[in-house]
Amino acid sequence: MGETNETPRTAFIKQPVYLKWGDWDEHPVHEVTISQPFHMAEAEVKVGQFQQFRAAYRGDPATAPYAAGISWEDATAFCRWLSEKEGMTYRLPTEAEWEYACRAGTTTWFSSPGEAPPGIGVPNAWGFLNMHAGVREWCLDWHGEYPFESQTDPVGPSSGIARVIRGGGLENDLPYYSRSANRAGLPPNFPPVPLEELQAVSQKAKVSANAPSGAGQAQSGNYKSEMGYKNFIRDIPNNQGNSTIGFRVVAAPPPATKPGDPLLPFAVLGVLPTNVTTRELAKHGPPANKPHFRKRLLLPTPPENTAPSKLAALRALGFHRGMLRHNHCPGLVACDNGDLIVVMFTAVGETTPDVAMMSTRLRHGADQWDMPDLFLDMPDIDDHAPLLWNDHGRIWFVWGMNKFNAGYPFQYITSDDNGATWSPVNFPHFPEPVGGYSAQPITSAFRDRAGNILIASDAIGPESVLWKSTDNGATWFDTGGRTGGRHTVFVEMRDGRLLGFGGKSSDIEGHMPRSVSDDGGKTWKISQTPFCMLGGNQRPSLIRLASGRLFFAGDLQTDKGFTPPDIKDKGVWVALSDDDGETWKIRKLPSTQRHELPKRSADMGGDTIGYSVTRQTPNGMIHLIATMTEPCLHYEFNEEWILSGSDEVDNASDETLTRNKAARVAGIREYTEKVPGGTVLYSGGIADDGRFLFHGPVRWLGPDGEVLHDATYHLGQFQGTETHYRPSGTLSWKREYKTPALFEWTTYWPDGGTRTRSTWRDLHGEGKAVLFDRMTGMEVFSINMENGLVRSLKGDPEEN
Repeated sequence: MGETNETPRTAFIKQPVYLKWGDWDEHPVHEVTISQPFHMAEAEVKVGQFQQFRAAYRGDPATAPYAAGISWEDATAFCRWLSEKEGMTYRLPTEAEWEYACRAGTTTWFSSPGEAPPGIGVPNAWGFLNMHAGVREWCLDWHGEYPFESQTDPVGPSSGIARVIRGGGLENDLPYYSRSANRAGLPPNFPPVPLEELQAVSQKAKVSANAPSGAGQAQSGNYKSEMGYKNFIRDIPNNQGNSTIGFRVVAAPPPATKPGDPLLPFAVLGVLPTNVTTRELAKHGPPANKPHFRKRLLLPTPPENTAPSKLAALRALGFHRGMLRHNHCPGLVACDNGDLIVVMFTAVGETTPDVAMMSTRLRHGADQWDMPDLFLDMPDIDDHAPLLWNDHGRIWFVWGMNKFNAGYPFQYITSDDNGATWSPVNFPHFPEPVGGYSAQPITSAFRDRAGNILIASDAIGPESVLWKSTDNGATWFDTGGRTGGRHTVFVEMRDGRLLGFGGKSSDIEGHMPRSVSDDGGKTWKISQTPFCMLGGNQRPSLIRLASGRLFFAGDLQTDKGFTPPDIKDKGVWVALSDDDGETWKIRKLPSTQRHELPKRSADMGGDTIGYSVTRQTPNGMIHLIATMTEPCLHYEFNEEWILSGSDEVDNASDETLTRNKAARVAGIREYTEKVPGGTVLYSGGIADDGRFLFHGPVRWLGPDGEVLHDATYHLGQFQGTETHYRPSGTLSWKREYKTPALFEWTTYWPDGGTRTRSTWRDLHGEGKAVLFDRMTGMEVFSINMENGLVRSLKGDPEEN
């Protein structure tokens, strides 16, 4: 299983340069033994066959005669029904069975020679039709990483976010995505309602005079806009759920193989619960009546800003293969236990099917962010625009499937334990037609005073929309109106009206528009703000603070360097308002950085926070994340710093603002907390700057007391050696700290051998990084880095 051939960059295959050997989830190539015989249908289930199971089903003329628009749950229900009807066992094929039948003894890209897959109705050497064309096909397995060792009758991991889909791409029909080795996938409940109900809503949209148009809302006065970003607009309106996914059946007993363990992201491990102890510790922070300002480096470089032609360099660094060079569009949430979680998409291009989500966590008590890890990846789907929201202790993670025409404006998972465990994927159910949109959630999600849920996303061109649920997420609808800006950020005003600022691609005399609705988002009144309009690579931030004030942040100039005549400076500003945005106390943000791309930096002529997001933690600190800089940044400050006007921070060096200022910790205690899958033991106390900080050992234990993670902290920063273990007990990785800013990072193969070794200073790769062969232990690939820049590559990472 897996891709054994280099995929050529021909006009037909169109393989991206960084996917020379296929996608990350097609590796490692490994041997599979199928020990039991099985019969598999020569073609997919047809419309008439599925109608015997569900009489109301009508199918889609575009995929006839084969049934499509069917969820994994309905496909497995059909197999159960057919088993009872005929008195024998039917099921979906395992992923291994499907690939075995698809290849029909071949080891090439397709079951036919050359660069062209066989078309619809053309059998392979074993007589199977449509394995590379036609409807896509559900498999039995959860999607997960391949193992390095050989397998017999594999059935995938025991859990996951997506069930495997084979037979072609989901949002891209290029032959590259029809290869025998290619893997796609979606949650098993996609679509969440039967196709016939989706078709009824689509038909209603065509004939209803009241269906939202959601595009080109006329704005008056001096409002100007640009209708860019066409790549992000859904091609077919009200097509949610109407996919080209069907299935074929296998006649064979269920596999007896035990599923494997899923590989969990680091950000979900060792997460402290919310209880009396952690709630109290989360309140500790710098005094609210004294100005406080701090800057942190957020993400390491690499992978940030590594040239696509040098992406193989990441193989020598130990990062997950799904992590790429462009980490952008952040979601941020403040958990009730005091932790911060950031999720961004990780990509090369923003609209390709390999875009995934990466995550990192700043644990309350720690002074440094975790190293990032892959958070989730719906395979062959452009996972896009993450949004995180704390809904009275329940964390929502909301994101879009940007280029999937059968996708929804958003989908979401929720967590009731600060992001340690997550629900299955939820898709919004729209009983009524919706207007035009881009599947790009923004940063705003909240409940209004009536308890209704509102989630923001981009609309079409220079507009945004609020999606609303009045029944706690059971059903959703389009509020109908569109605001005066793409990436609009929202709050509810004190009188119940809705307020939106920004975000880009529109302006009133060079200023950012302000959008106000007094009818729940059905209509919006557009007026001028005192802030500069924004353009590409820019997104403002707006939240209501616990004090009742509004906090707002953005750039002082556009991406092209324009400022309106009344703005005399360039850079980044933050602002507070006591009167719902009528007047503002504005302050320039210090220690900011230029755009990561030299040309864009030159055009802007000033510093930027790029795509930003902001949240407030229980201790009152405001946290602002800045991207499109190198590296991505985290700013932490309080309201008093904005209000005081003190010059102390403005004149401080970058080294001073990034330094941990805690000098001692008092009242050190040892704590024990039960967490999903085990126990966390930690030591800490209250530092002289008011924060609770880890000080001493922190250890995560498994269900049987085995050590899963072991670290030592000093004033909230790592000291000595930090080790992390797999559930099997083998060492996964180790960080050895020379100073809080300098460490050596070593990762290990599942059998215990050294995999990679690299050195990092201030989260920038430095010097030589090495990848070692799994079997021989010899160096097979190395890179040289200088302050995070990959200068040279030597050798070939191959399958290692």
